[in-house]
Amino acid sequence: MTDEVPTALSLADWQAAEPAERARLLAGSARRAAASAHGDWISLAGDLSHGAGALAGIPFSVKDNVDVRGLATTAGSPLLGDAPAAVDAGVVSALRDAGAVVVGKTNLHELAFGITSNNKAFGPVRNPVDPARSAGGSSGGSAVGVALGVVPFALGTDTGGSVTIPASFCGVVGFRPSTGRYPGDGVVNLSTSRDTVGVHARAVRDVRAVDEVVTREPAGDPVDLAGLRVGLPRSRFRDVDPEVARVVDAAVSTLERAGAVPVEVDLGDDLELAAGPGNDLVFYEAPRLLAQRVAAPARHWAEAVASPDVRALIEVLCSFPLTAEAYGDARADRWRLRRAYAEVFTRVDVLLGPTSPVPPPLLGQDEVVHLNGRAAPTFATVTRNAGPGTVAGVPMLSLPAGATAGGLPVGVCLEGHAFGDARLLRVAEAVEGALAARG
Repeated sequence: MTDEVPTALSLADWQAAEPAERARLLAGSARRAAASAHGDWISLAGDLSHGAGALAGIPFSVKDNVDVRGLATTAGSPLLGDAPAAVDAGVVSALRDAGAVVVGKTNLHELAFGITSNNKAFGPVRNPVDPARSAGGSSGGSAVGVALGVVPFALGTDTGGSVTIPASFCGVVGFRPSTGRYPGDGVVNLSTSRDTVGVHARAVRDVRAVDEVVTREPAGDPVDLAGLRVGLPRSRFRDVDPEVARVVDAAVSTLERAGAVPVEVDLGDDLELAAGPGNDLVFYEAPRLLAQRVAAPARHWAEAVASPDVRALIEVLCSFPLTAEAYGDARADRWRLRRAYAEVFTRVDVLLGPTSPVPPPLLGQDEVVHLNGRAAPTFATVTRNAGPGTVAGVPMLSLPAGATAGGLPVGVCLEGHAFGDARLLRVAEAVEGALAARG
């Protein structure tokens, strides 16, 4: 029997394998990680030993801004140095306690401060479908390792779409839990208001299995799409790439044929609140959080940052800090957005829209992408639809919905009410099943 990992091997497949077969496959997973040419790994674990449990002998990867005992946490930057972490982050510890095995740590946009994963310190993370394109970010390496079949699931982190967007660009599932639901210790965070660890996997049931281990929350009841009220936020469907719109519209039609009830909804100025006050939350909190992990004074940070876009951002944050008054205003606006979400969920069961308005950009398009015949800022455009939910702190899950005419993956993003994660995962399974049944 070969010890190479079949590219379609899901977490459920790993769980069904006998222990001896798992051991052979685990060795193959480690070799494939070492041989990857997609720039998705920063460091590899030498110790593949593990204990018993629901995930015994099953490999996973960890984004390199999350602590793994014995491995450096670089956050994709020379700024943090290479000292090994003394203890696991809480979410890593929970998975290891269940027997899962860390294969290594994955590449990301430097300091998780961007959306392309075009990292100048460790190299760009390349899209698994088209290596000339971005894998998305900042958790690009996490999504790529799953897409290539090296690991059945991976941990990423998400501030403003850093799990869901790479999932869409790489053709995998990406789950961002409600903010505060997963342990947040042992992470190089940018925002206490918005950050969370998230999961990439090949299927929703695999995400659900990981979620149950991390939270010990039982799975919700299966969901029937018949009568399910699917909210379509008008703001998410405006100014979208035609190919993305075609794929998402087809997905909505499929769900309607399965009995779901599409409902157009309005979340007011959700995009503006995410792009303005939402970013202010990060700009105020990030320098304070980085200071907890970086020994050097803030005035010297930019010197150690390799990526020009991140260096420029660090210079601005350290030279022109946001005022406490502006931060207070941003927090008040976040509550406005949360109330808007709470109100809309009295009328619908789930929200659905394009995960990103555009397909994966080419590597090097860090500043500008093309959308509907014009140049548009890359970061603001790619993250636009992910912003509101990440500011409101609701659970979000990106599912593969199809591909552009050129074969590039397109995802749809589902959003649930705050801390309704178990229900959202069951809804996502039903949506996934309906989309898969199209053939």
